[in-house]
Amino acid sequence: MKFIASSLLALGFLLSTAADAADGKVKVFILAGQSNMEGKGFPEPLAWQLSQPEFRERYKHFIKDGDFDSFTKKHQASIEADPNRPFYDWSEREDVWINYLGRHGNLTVGYAAPNRCFGPEYNFGHVVGDHFDEQVLLIKCAWGGKSLGCDFRSPSAGLPTDAEFEEMVREKNARITKNNEKDPDKQKPLVTIAEMREPYGHFYREMMKEIHGTLDNMKERFPSYAGQGYELSGFVWFQGWNDQFTEDWYQSYGEYMACLISDVRKDLEAPDMKFVIGQVGFDGPRESKPAKDGGPSARDQIKRGQLAMATRKAFKGSVAVVKTAQYWDMEADAIYNGEGGWKKDVAKWKQFGNDRPYHYLGSPWFFAQTGTGFGEAMLRLTR
Repeated sequence: MKFIASSLLALGFLLSTAADAADGKVKVFILAGQSNMEGKGFPEPLAWQLSQPEFRERYKHFIKDGDFDSFTKKHQASIEADPNRPFYDWSEREDVWINYLGRHGNLTVGYAAPNRCFGPEYNFGHVVGDHFDEQVLLIKCAWGGKSLGCDFRSPSAGLPTDAEFEEMVREKNARITKNNEKDPDKQKPLVTIAEMREPYGHFYREMMKEIHGTLDNMKERFPSYAGQGYELSGFVWFQGWNDQFTEDWYQSYGEYMACLISDVRKDLEAPDMKFVIGQVGFDGPRESKPAKDGGPSARDQIKRGQLAMATRKAFKGSVAVVKTAQYWDMEADAIYNGEGGWKKDVAKWKQFGNDRPYHYLGSPWFFAQTGTGFGEAMLRLTR
């Protein structure tokens, strides 16, 4: 009888534990920004590094079953069969889901642009997935070439005045008229104030549609979702390139960033949502060139605006900033900026990178480290 009683107690404990795990809400993290959040970690240098003992341990979790030899053999065989259709035997992670602009499934390489690449989401997903017992969902909302000052401008940031819009229209129409006069065969219509106003906040609104669309269709997009509900746990922002070309946008970047944080929390009804901001690091270890008047460059003003969010009184303890320049790939840099540049030895270059500095050289090592940094910063906030 004692044996039966103890067995029943043990069974009850196991069932209770299973029920608790099943009831655990899905941990939802939103990753937003422009092209570098889209992801520019290219698979060609990643596959080559996986074939090299000195680099492969960086990426063991990327490949199926951690089998380096199998991964390399399958990849090389696919290249020999058709160089234009390489095969990569990436791993999948079932306890981390991802939704990215119409695509959804288990976390793996390829939820990026171009679609064979990866971005910060990959290692971020592994860091938070390792930490939480609950299912994790990443909702990635990223579009290339977008600004915070215009495209992602959130409601509380307001809009330029009517007079400012009128001046913008005059300047743009003057340029259009001049170009039309140069080439009568390629006539462009003049713009209106309404057309000039429409882009402001457009991608903030698109981001909200993506988030709500994913959360409202969990079972459809992720069949193993068991109705356990979800918790909006964190938001990661990685953006900044486009704002450096318009004075108001880079000078006011910090204020627009503060508005974005407050508006996201308000619109998603998540007042305690943690934010991680990736501070842009396009110059790597180098100092950016000062402005013509000797003051801080547009790029530095954006970096300062981002960094200030971590110490802003309203956000203290709930916002962290990760300096991405620390993850600059010096091996890719040595080739890109070395004597003769990357064109001197294209084959060597594609072992480490595949893009320009504004995309962090397309280095898989940069995007892997950055994702890890974002994930670790998020966990420090949630603890």
